[in-house]
Amino acid sequence: MVFIVYSDMMSNWLVRYLVVFYFTLAAVFPAMAGEKMGLQEQRHLYDQAQQWLDNKQVKKYYRIKSRLESYPLTPYLDYRSILIDMAQKPPIVIRNFINTHAEFPFSSRITAPYLDALARDKKWAVLLQFQKTEPRQEKYRCYYYTAKLKTGSKREAYLGAQSLWLSGQSVSDACNELFSSWEKSEGISEPLILERLFLAFEQRQYRLMKFLKKKITSKENQRIAHMLLTTYRHPENVDQFLSHGPLNDQMLRLVSFGLKKLAYQKPSQAYRFVQQGKLKYLDSKARNTFFEYLAGVLLNEDDISLTESMKVWRDKIIASSQNYLLLERRVREEIRYGDWQGIYDWVNKLSPSLLNTARWQFWLGFSEIKLGQKKSGLDTLEQLSGKRNFYSVAAASYLNRSYVYSEQPLNYDPELIQRYRKSLDRIHELIDRDKIEASKSEWRWLLGRASLEEQTMLAQYAADSHWYHLTVLATIEARLWEHLELRFPKAYLQFFEFFAEKYKIDPITLISLARQESAMDVRAYSPVGAKGLMQLLPSTARYMAKKYQLSYRNSHDLFNAKKNIELGSQYLTELLERYDGNRVLAFAAYNAGPSRVDLWLERSSGNLDVYRFIEAIPFRETRGYVQNVLMFETYYRYLFDIKGSFLHPSELELKY
Repeated sequence: MVFIVYSDMMSNWLVRYLVVFYFTLAAVFPAMAGEKMGLQEQRHLYDQAQQWLDNKQVKKYYRIKSRLESYPLTPYLDYRSILIDMAQKPPIVIRNFINTHAEFPFSSRITAPYLDALARDKKWAVLLQFQKTEPRQEKYRCYYYTAKLKTGSKREAYLGAQSLWLSGQSVSDACNELFSSWEKSEGISEPLILERLFLAFEQRQYRLMKFLKKKITSKENQRIAHMLLTTYRHPENVDQFLSHGPLNDQMLRLVSFGLKKLAYQKPSQAYRFVQQGKLKYLDSKARNTFFEYLAGVLLNEDDISLTESMKVWRDKIIASSQNYLLLERRVREEIRYGDWQGIYDWVNKLSPSLLNTARWQFWLGFSEIKLGQKKSGLDTLEQLSGKRNFYSVAAASYLNRSYVYSEQPLNYDPELIQRYRKSLDRIHELIDRDKIEASKSEWRWLLGRASLEEQTMLAQYAADSHWYHLTVLATIEARLWEHLELRFPKAYLQFFEFFAEKYKIDPITLISLARQESAMDVRAYSPVGAKGLMQLLPSTARYMAKKYQLSYRNSHDLFNAKKNIELGSQYLTELLERYDGNRVLAFAAYNAGPSRVDLWLERSSGNLDVYRFIEAIPFRETRGYVQNVLMFETYYRYLFDIKGSFLHPSELELKY
């Protein structure tokens, strides 16, 4: 820093002041004195700039910005600075910022706050200069068409209002002014109100239906609205509409909605309507759609509550259906009841593409063996060997064959990702500063820009950096199914081994469960509030801590790897004790809750073997969850070179 002092114009006190000021700044920010700033000094200055931006002191940041040019996180300060007083910035500034920061994930997030700011300040013409096409999100569509209204394009605005208004849900408050103007200018026609009533019925929005009914004045449309509301509350009332000859489109739609609701609430009564021929006036498409829906509902009913004729009718509908989910559910029904001939017959009704999947080839082979076609069945199971999935390993286990995994070598070439050096440095700094969510966002954004070959190199880079969760994300993005070392990181081993020893659990089980729950993400946070490596709900954590006198302050503790593994291990121990060491039941309970598992066991009444029990789990998520954890154990045993069985003898022998 250089001061040019004109002695004849500057008093001595000012000279002394400037000298003191210079050395004070040099002490705080050495780079001002010509020294290169170290990392800690850069971090300090970065944090100071964050505080200035918190207080909207943008000019202070701009004065020191040049000193942070080499610091990896400085672009985040630029992002924060541009968010301040956004409405005062012209579109070209925002657009230029987005274009010049395309390598940053926040570049895709700037549009929303800018539109919010412009709408808040009612800068509608500027909004349209920036947003030239209709946005996707509802709130911003409201802004867009309000801007059209305010800038004189009323016709376009009202057409947009109509498309937004036709929703079975409540619409964003951002549309209120647009809707009000549209209603005053053109009025909302009763056919549109009725259409939205139907949409609200479909979305089960009864309060919205009642609100809309009040807007109808004509007697004929009031009658239809009344029928809709009555049918919603009492779907059996569709009976009165089914005997008056062919239905017009409106009544056909009303009856179809009502029948579907009746089938859901009272399937036996809906079936009686079918048997009584009351649906003869429905067109074939509406009738077949309802038949498939009712057949699916009847699959959910306990077998004891169904008459033989209901079962025959249901199976006839499913057998002629092209709905593969319905057909798969029907196979599982036979698996649940153990009718091997039924399993064989229904599996063979699947489409060729489905029948040839590992899942259904396994059950085809199993059913052939049980029906006496041993050679054919064993050949079918033999064909599954060597593949990397639950059913292949299950088949190998049944055939008493070993399952060996081959690793595909990865030739790491760091030069292939050299162009991402700045992004990687930024992720390093974010992780070092415990800004984990931002690091995950950067990583996903980086993977999205990289080629398949680059994604593979990035996966290895993450593994070498001990970024466990980011490694897993990269293997998924690059589909690196053959690279088990990358897909299944040996993460937090000291904690898994310590608590496995403490609670007498196989450490392979613990690490496999964590890999399934969070993909080794210490900061994982589910939509329902589960947190951390082993995805514990705060309520479960509090309960375990209190019951077993474990230290626990608050839910933030669950983002601590050691504490999360401790509480998760204790919870799994409790579940294993509840189910006599049975991992299948404990895993299912960890995912779906022990009360549900107890209910499934009550329903199956000890009639299922382990494979049939897993396949018959009614929740797709839980079924896949149990299969995944069992598979992950086989992978980790392979990686650690530890012998072990796919299923324990007690798990194989138990009748579920």
